[in-house]
Amino acid sequence: MKIWNTEELPEHEQFAYWREVLCEAFVTLRPERPRGQNSRRFPSRVTAHPLSTINVTTVQSKAHHVIRGDSEIRKSPHEVYFVNLQLAGRCRYETEGRETIVGPNEFAVVDSTRPYFLDFIDDWNVLSFRIPRHMLRPLLRAPDCSTGICVSSRQALGQITVGFLKSLALRVADLPPEALEPLAGDLVNLTALSLGATEEARTAQRQSVRRGLHLAIMKFLETNLADPQLSAASVASHFGISIRYLHRLFEESDKSFGQVVLERRLLRCADDLGASADGRISDVAFRWGFGDISHFNKSFRQRFGSSPRAYRYRQQPD
Repeated sequence: MKIWNTEELPEHEQFAYWREVLCEAFVTLRPERPRGQNSRRFPSRVTAHPLSTINVTTVQSKAHHVIRGDSEIRKSPHEVYFVNLQLAGRCRYETEGRETIVGPNEFAVVDSTRPYFLDFIDDWNVLSFRIPRHMLRPLLRAPDCSTGICVSSRQALGQITVGFLKSLALRVADLPPEALEPLAGDLVNLTALSLGATEEARTAQRQSVRRGLHLAIMKFLETNLADPQLSAASVASHFGISIRYLHRLFEESDKSFGQVVLERRLLRCADDLGASADGRISDVAFRWGFGDISHFNKSFRQRFGSSPRAYRYRQQPD
């Protein structure tokens, strides 16, 4: 992991250092402050992790412009794509005669061999994935029309890809070495599918889609465990798939859909019981989506080897 932080320098040196950071962490770029930005302070930070042949960076900065023109391309003619997922703030892209605005939970791609202009309208936070051009370009049906296009999590495939990118960036430092190359391949495949892949690429990328969809469903479950109406039918409807296909996705793992939901709810209940000796146990169960207390008690005892009350007692400090 490598970290660049402008706040380690005096305020009057921060923006000049930011130019160096962008060129070292990405490719040669020319940042410019917007008109009216008078403060010399420019707090910005980049964290970079390698993922096989791909680089994963988290970038936080203030509103400003970033330019890669012909002169910057000549200085560093690296042939890479940058997949930029907006976490906070908005960015206006201009490239290949196209213009679009990308907001939170949306991403767009730029090609380092072609000029582009990025106008970060607000203070921003972005996940950026550097992909060698030779890995992604052959998978795209219309590569010259794929840059500067906004892909949103409001679209089904966009939601899967955005969820995958976020999860990957969050855990990249903890991944075992043998997982890096397959996950890098899934990242490239899902990006290509989101932008429009060739027929050959779509056929070869079905497994990547299944893994990405499973990951997105798991993230959705974690967010909605407290909903007592959470079910295979509601999840399948949310992702636009059949209930049968949902169950097939979980057949490839060790646990069924119902077992996963039950396990995650029990773990949340155990966390709450261990954190406090106050409150009714039934309230904890209801909080995490259980509607039948006898079923909760039985399931909890099977999972943890004791009743919820005994478990809570054991977890309290002496």
